[in-house]
Parts: sequence; structure tokens; C-alpha cells
Amino acid sequence: MAITPHHPTTEVQRLVSQGVTACLSSDPASFGTLMEVVRSLDLLDRDDLVDAALVRAAAPHLGTLWERGWSPLDVVHVAQHRFHRTLAAVMADIVLADGRLESPDRPAAWDDELAELRSRRRKRPPSRDEFGKLLDRFDMVRMVVRLPRIVPVVDPPSAWGKLPVRPAHRQPEGVEPRMLDRIRALLAKAESTTFDAEADAFMAKAQELMARYAIDHAMIEASSSPQGLAAGVRARRVHIDDPYAPQKAQLLGVVASTNGAKVVWHDDFGSATVMGFDVELDLTELTFTSLLVQMTRSMAAAGGPGSRTRSPAFRRAFVLSFAVRIGERLDEAVQAARDEAGHTYGAALVPVQEARDAAVRDRAAEWFPNTTPMRSRSVDAGGWHAGRLAADLAHIDRARAAVD
Repeated sequence: MAITPHHPTTEVQRLVSQGVTACLSSDPASFGTLMEVVRSLDLLDRDDLVDAALVRAAAPHLGTLWERGWSPLDVVHVAQHRFHRTLAAVMADIVLADGRLESPDRPAAWDDELAELRSRRRKRPPSRDEFGKLLDRFDMVRMVVRLPRIVPVVDPPSAWGKLPVRPAHRQPEGVEPRMLDRIRALLAKAESTTFDAEADAFMAKAQELMARYAIDHAMIEASSSPQGLAAGVRARRVHIDDPYAPQKAQLLGVVASTNGAKVVWHDDFGSATVMGFDVELDLTELTFTSLLVQMTRSMAAAGGPGSRTRSPAFRRAFVLSFAVRIGERLDEAVQAARDEAGHTYGAALVPVQEARDAAVRDRAAEWFPNTTPMRSRSVDAGGWHAGRLAADLAHIDRARAAVD
């Protein structure tokens, strides 16, 4: 394959375009073409041009991806999960270069995702794109373009011009800003304190506040729109980073269950789909994010350098045990909120909660008819006990004075 030394930019673009075509082809002979392209790029030694050329060549191939349920943040996360951060940054640039996403009909959810990608962009340090790294880039494009259909969390571009306009008088869905501020303040205190009893009190108070808010919101919705509950169930994606992503997903599962939502874990993609009503989804994300911070801090404090407590087996067990015990503690806080709400709403409370739970179950079964329960293998006993201790903390009743 000839190289034109006087026009390196043009030559790199030609080679990269040829490589993208080859890596996406189903023709067995295309593999040899791809290898020849990669070798030629390696010899050309212009790694400063390769990524820009890849962005231009790959972006036009993303169109059907959005119609198969994927969002921009989903795509970049799976690139990081399967490869590494540097290639995820390249994929972010590819997504942002997709001209189909620049539409006046683009919904706010897409604006938010693309803005998040732009905010994460950082100048990548120059690195020698030797053969393996170049091949990884084409492998990433092939993997992303061939991703299977997934339950969507944002409307695909084909639906943008058909979306109904939200009435101006309608209240925004999800948790109202003032309540979010109160909850975030409590969670921030739980994350920042070094005293276990105080952290437990803040966390318990936040969960009770969230549970009572969700109950009140559900009762208001039931009185204003008693029919069509299933239509209000949404899907939201939560991206979970390694290490110990499956165990962290189980923590997400118990938090979601406590808040009336359901979770399906996609192990191949390093992400989970959470299903529920907007308020419950907001509360689940808030709690899970805060608990990850607290769990990481507790795990770091469980042992020092060189200790067996730094082993992967110990830490997997720690995360799993933390998740199980946190579920028990959050259930206690939710039950306290339900008992209190029972005095306000009486016999009307139970059927409303049961109807919402049934709507979430039905929608989850419709979207994911072939799921299997997550099962944990045998775990390190020391890690299990340490994780449970970290989640157990102090008795809520003795610590509530810190926040009441």
C-alpha cells in the first residue's frame, strides 16, 4: 500500500476511512485489509492525525445506534467499559461529530447528555499509536456500531419531531428542586462526617424524607390521574465503573427496591437499567451515588497497605455485604415513613402503593421478559463481616438527635 509523504493528512484520512469500512464489513477478506491499513498507519507515524481522521470516518455510521435505544452517554460508557478511558474520549468525539444530532427538534434529555459529554472532554496527551493501539480504535468502532437493541432511556431522533409539547402549566416531573436541595444537604453531611453514628443518622433521615416525599407525591398523582399508571413508568440508565461493578450493581438493586424501582444489570455493558416513576428514579440515583462515596471511604478504612483487606476477594465481599445490610437499614427507614404516612392517608395508602408497584413490575416484565436473578459466588468471610459492620454503624434511635 503506497503512502504519499507530501500529504500526510490526506493519506491518514484515506487509510482510516478504508480501515473503518473494512472493520465494519462482514467479508472475511476485510480482516486482511484492516491489518494492512493498521500497519500502514503505524509506519506513517502520524498518531497526531489518526484520531481526528477516525472521528470524521466513524461518525456517519452511528445513525442506527440511536434508533436501537442507545444514548450518547451509554455509548461512551460501554467504550470505556470494554476498552479504556482514552478510547472512550475518542468515542465521545465521534458521538459529538454526528451531524444528525444537531436538530432544532432535539429534546432536552439529548441536550443534557451532549452537554455532559462536552464537559468531560479533556485534551488527550500525545501517545505513540503503535499497532495494538491503532487496532483497538477500529475494534472499538466495530463494537459500538454493532451494539444490540436495548431499552431506550431517551427518545430516538426519528421521534423528535413527533414528541408532544409539555403544557406550560404542568409541574415538572421528578423531585422538586427545594426537596432535592434538602436531601442533597443531608447526604452531603453523611458523606463528609467521620463519625459513624452521625453518618447513619443523616442517611436515615434522608431516606425517611425521601420515602415520605415519594408517598405524598404518589397520593397526589393517584387523586389527579388514577388511570394509566404504566405509562408513567420510565427507564433510566446508571453507568457503573469497575472495579467490583457487579457488586455495586447489587447495591443499586437494593436501593432501587427500597424506593419502589426495579433494576436490570447489563454485565457486558457495565450499566444498569432502572425502572420506576420519575420521583423514585431521582431518589434512587441520589441515594446510590451517596452510598458509593460512603462505601468507598469505609472500605479504604478497613485495612492498610499490604493487608489482605486490600485483596479483590475481600473487597468484592465487602461491597456485597455492604449492599445487603444497607438494604435492611433503608427498609427500616422507609417503614418508619410509611407508618407515619398511614396516620395521614389511612386505608387509601396501601392500594395506591400496590398499584404503583404492580405498574413497575408489569413494565419491567414487558421490557425485559428474559432476565435471570443475579447470583453471588462464595465470598471472603472477612470482607463480608467488614462490609456489614460498615453498613450497620450505630443504632438510628440513639443518633437521630444529630439531625432532628
